[in-house]
Amino acid sequence: MFLRISAIVIALTATFAVAEKPRLVIVPFATGEGATDKAATKFGALVSDELKTRSDAIDVVAPPVTKPAPEKAVSKKGPSAETLSALDSGKKAFDDLRFDEAIPALKKGIELMLAEPATADFEVIQDALVKVAAANFRTGEEKEAKNALLDLARLAPGYSLPPGYPPVFQREFEKAQKRLDKQPRGQVVIEGPSGATAFLDGRDLGMVPATEENVPSGTHYVKVEGSRGEKFGQIIEVKGTTAKVKASFGAPPDRAPVNMVPNPNIAASVDEGMPQRLTAYCKAAGAEFALVGIVYRVSDTQFSAGTALFAAKRSTFAQLSAVTFDVDVLTANTESFKLADEVLKRTASLGNPTNPPFSLVTKKTQTVAVVAKEPVKVDPNGEDLSVAAPDRKTKVVLQPKDRVLDKPANVVDVEAPVESPVEPVPTVKPSVPVWVWVVVGGVAAAGAGVGAYFGIREATRPVTGTVTASW
Repeated sequence: MFLRISAIVIALTATFAVAEKPRLVIVPFATGEGATDKAATKFGALVSDELKTRSDAIDVVAPPVTKPAPEKAVSKKGPSAETLSALDSGKKAFDDLRFDEAIPALKKGIELMLAEPATADFEVIQDALVKVAAANFRTGEEKEAKNALLDLARLAPGYSLPPGYPPVFQREFEKAQKRLDKQPRGQVVIEGPSGATAFLDGRDLGMVPATEENVPSGTHYVKVEGSRGEKFGQIIEVKGTTAKVKASFGAPPDRAPVNMVPNPNIAASVDEGMPQRLTAYCKAAGAEFALVGIVYRVSDTQFSAGTALFAAKRSTFAQLSAVTFDVDVLTANTESFKLADEVLKRTASLGNPTNPPFSLVTKKTQTVAVVAKEPVKVDPNGEDLSVAAPDRKTKVVLQPKDRVLDKPANVVDVEAPVESPVEPVPTVKPSVPVWVWVVVGGVAAAGAGVGAYFGIREATRPVTGTVTASW
């Protein structure tokens, strides 16, 4: 009896030890009033990248393929015209060294092509990923560049960079391959009609049934092609075990029967039908949570993102704190970090649920009023630090912003003795990693990159009056 109880305890302990991390799917961020598709896509990518760095605490899974809108025609024999147009415009912008335009166009083309794995051209995807990485290095976005190289290494084992790229770029790609080598591996088993050929990420695996060993964890793309031109496509997630795919040609020969779910259609307001749509979305993605959000304009220079976390098992929401960043999404890294922190906390403990209908958009922003008063110091979280710095003569308080008058409400100037003229606060301008580019044999190539932090020095002289700033 004692041995039996001990065995049960050990088994339970082992079960808890290997408990899976929460799985989260990020629904593409919607574009609200006054915002741009580019800003919504870029902020969503920053949040996704930030959460992926927390892989010890959460698994970010790929979103499922959603059904296209009825009014949009779907290409039956190859990539859609929209896909090819995005890739062509991205390549042209890259060749013209217009990297800010090349990146979103190329990423859009890649996403659209991968959404239909049965017709995807993986040589084109590989070339586009190299360009996305190089363009991001050129614009100082090292994190996104490294993610693109990691995607390339996962989809194309043994890939060699084309000539023309400098040694430093080659080294970054080799680092991505080494990072991938440290990730868990699994296998993919593909079955299908007799005589059909299996492909994984564009690689010909031969006749079905086919098995591919040592496949890196992450998202992969399966295609099965019949002897008469029939095509089947499916997006899979490899998680260190065996992923099985069974193809069938139930649809017409010129169209791949890709598993699709209805688009949840995220908007400013979350309606009562959203839980049902998101439950189906999470089920298709193999996730327990879904992050939804919308990016909208709050001023001439600022966007905000309203977000909520959906728990599929409880079929309820937890509304998250709104974050604000500049319209060029240059200051969004910090906000994506904060949002990722809150997502992790809420997946562990959802807190008080928010039931639909509710709005993801709030028009209230905040301003900073600097009022000369008693010697205090307030940190960015609003906590009084006057004990640590008794010589300070300013206090920072948060006030709601009047959207009509465009000024803080109920802020009263407080007179304070002026000991000397106020001197401007010197600042150190932010810098980003800079890649030096040269043309080698007609090919634009990136050179070595450097990076630096930015900072602001606090004023050491007394400050009086009221100053407002929006964020």
